[in-house]
Amino acid sequence: MVNRLTFDDDLFLRSERVLGIPVTNQSVWRFDREIPAAELDELAHRLGTGRLGRLVARSAVPGARARWVPSATIPPVAVHPFAISPDEVLSWADDEAAQPLDPVRGPGWRLAYAPTGAGGSVLSLVISHVVGDGGVHVSSVVEAVRGISAGRPPWAPARSWDDVRDAGGQLLRAARGVLGALRAPKGSALPPGTQVSKTRPPEGVDAPQRPPFAVFDCDADSWDAAATSRGGSANSLFIAVLTEILLASGRVVADAPVKVSLPVSDRGEDDDRSNATTGVSIAVTPDGGRVTDLAAIRAASKRAFTTATDPTPARLLEPLVQLLPDALVAATAENSPVPLCLCSNLGELPQEFAAPTGVPATSIMMRSVTGGTSPALLRARGGGVTAWLTRTGRTLTLAVLALDPDHFPDTDALRAHTANTLAGWSVPAEAWS
Repeated sequence: MVNRLTFDDDLFLRSERVLGIPVTNQSVWRFDREIPAAELDELAHRLGTGRLGRLVARSAVPGARARWVPSATIPPVAVHPFAISPDEVLSWADDEAAQPLDPVRGPGWRLAYAPTGAGGSVLSLVISHVVGDGGVHVSSVVEAVRGISAGRPPWAPARSWDDVRDAGGQLLRAARGVLGALRAPKGSALPPGTQVSKTRPPEGVDAPQRPPFAVFDCDADSWDAAATSRGGSANSLFIAVLTEILLASGRVVADAPVKVSLPVSDRGEDDDRSNATTGVSIAVTPDGGRVTDLAAIRAASKRAFTTATDPTPARLLEPLVQLLPDALVAATAENSPVPLCLCSNLGELPQEFAAPTGVPATSIMMRSVTGGTSPALLRARGGGVTAWLTRTGRTLTLAVLALDPDHFPDTDALRAHTANTLAGWSVPAEAWS
């Protein structure tokens, strides 16, 4: 069977090819010792012979989806030529995330390593979002550690008839999707007056700039205790913290609910899709500048998660969108806002992921990186904050990206709002410099 790109795969491919906005996923491991070169090379080899070893092959038949083919090469580990200081780690990670990847010609991923001046080291894995989402990111490393070569597409040249049949299937799926969308219930489940992101005309600097980004290692026991004290979970506290960061910045007001977007994995067993993530939304209601009712957030999240795979009009129209020409997709994207508040909780990381070469990491930061953004573009898309939370042993690592250049003018402002919010919850935290 020919392995075709899903709607989400195609969406990220077009973001890069049509809009010039590549999206990548990055993990950064911090170690208290150095890693031998031979172990890094072995990890890279195993990653390349697993599910990361795939590239996009486009179809010549209009309407037929592109397919996945195995990559013929494995990119070598990019080793930094000299030790970096601890306060250069995030800058080094930013540089690694900005390295060009190509999911069509390759490579679609990059492994990099640098010793640190404190006698430790850092490791970065960057994967094109076309090649894989967060689930693929984690599973590819776990499988590499276990020596499992899973998810690599088989070499099966597509015949013309296969592409013709796929194009016909897409047309049929698109027609059914349009009919389903017309019959599906309309409207939002969010309460009236909920604060959401909205697009507006671009203003200000249009040259690419890295938006403010901050990372904190938090004491997991204190985080759990704070959540429990308010009837919540680690995830509901995560949502509350991000909402309070928005409140502190003035991006949202305290007298109306705030829309919070929550990614949800739709990946099943033996699922070889590159992207298998959907999402739900809840409304979080501040009270006097704080968000302390974690029980309500927890209940709302559970209700929303049960609807993650419901056939909404947007999901039903995905086959049609995948058939649209690039120019029309680009025009549609201009009117698509980015989330006001997006909380991606990656949870407890598997032991193999936390120690990809056998050496356990002291902390792990995971994030998505969008290239080619500028203050003008961010202002036009109406975003707020996006964050990722990971747990490694007794450390929770919180990574926060600010997408509003007016309320988060620089990294210092974002770091201050985040530090103050964590202190308000009595969670000890140490910032990555």
